[in-house]
Amino acid sequence: MSETTAASSGPEVRSGGCLPLCGKVRFTVTGPVDDPHICACDHCSKRSGAPFQWWLGFPLAGLVWTGAEPAWFDTHPGKTARGFCPACGTHIAARDHGEGKTIIGILATALDGYDADPALVPTNLNRLAEAAPWLAEAG
Repeated sequence: MSETTAASSGPEVRSGGCLPLCGKVRFTVTGPVDDPHICACDHCSKRSGAPFQWWLGFPLAGLVWTGAEPAWFDTHPGKTARGFCPACGTHIAARDHGEGKTIIGILATALDGYDADPALVPTNLNRLAEAAPWLAEAG
């Protein structure tokens, strides 16, 4: 069952982290899901060891680290950093550098109950031209 909760008039709150691995990094995000998508760029593929990653945006102001914070690696120096658990290596998040950034990218699989939350269904596939050639044929 999903860890998503919402009061009848309040915002949605989701929890996540690096469980079922070490569980040291934990967070909650409050607010609506923004741009649920799959990304097949070279960075996402290389980092994940998979042909794509499943990303969700959330309001940065609604993010609270309730356990350890992730370690960050600049995948695009000065532009974008990716967060991961420094203990077990689980990929958690992405953030853009600079003023005015209001969205944090969270990997769907870092959310508790990601497989049971209909609001997380991807609405598009980004960077399809960079995807493994067989991906479009799979299915």
